[in-house]
Amino acid sequence: MRKSFLLLFVISTLVNAQTLDDIINSEHRSAQNKARDQYRNPVETLNFFGIKNNMTVVELNPGGGWYQEILAPFLKDKGKYVSATYDPDSESEYRRNSYQAEMKRLKANKKIYGKPLVVSLSGEAYGKEESADMVLSFRNYHNWIGNSEFEKLRAMYNTLKPGGILGITDHRSDSTIDEKGYTCEPCMIKDAEVVGFIYLGASQINANPKDTKDHPGGVWNLPPTLSKNQLSNKNINEAQKRYKSIGESDRYTLKFMKPNK
Repeated sequence: MRKSFLLLFVISTLVNAQTLDDIINSEHRSAQNKARDQYRNPVETLNFFGIKNNMTVVELNPGGGWYQEILAPFLKDKGKYVSATYDPDSESEYRRNSYQAEMKRLKANKKIYGKPLVVSLSGEAYGKEESADMVLSFRNYHNWIGNSEFEKLRAMYNTLKPGGILGITDHRSDSTIDEKGYTCEPCMIKDAEVVGFIYLGASQINANPKDTKDHPGGVWNLPPTLSKNQLSNKNINEAQKRYKSIGESDRYTLKFMKPNK
């Protein structure tokens, strides 16, 4: 009975929610996810990108759904949330499991999320060409470098309407070298411009000057992963205590536009 009342309260709150702040502070978000707001700054990040609740917004590879639980409710009534995710028939077991986990999450949160559109993360566009007002990618780009970055950027470009916005955040390298999860910011900007995007600017809202970027296991030694990879067994506890004090990685936050015709 108590759980049913709480669920109804959450749904009622979200139905009447008008701002990102309403959704960020909603009870449907776990305490664990809210604790990461201090590093990911969702309200400031999305406002920098210029999101509006009547837009069609495509999120690339939502993963565990951290941003999905903000974007889907925000766009539910007046806009459209689109998840570009892995194929259910992928040869990769990880990708198949990721797809199934997302479908389960969307079904469980149907009253809060509405009816998001799910499309493939592969192909020349994510859904129909020129169908989106905004495409967002959070901490994905480092996985594509040296393999499919231009393919992904072209698909983002094709997905956006003329004048549409691309927003990207990722782990920032202090050099032109992409390694251990950290990526070269000027290189990313150049890659997007080569595809045809217009660079509109950067925000430092997700910068973290505490991140020394010299972690033996790369960005994954930091929260939230706190991987023990490459750490000495003798100093794991001490090292992880230090990584927790650093927080999540230093990140760039970049905004681009597809030119108007």
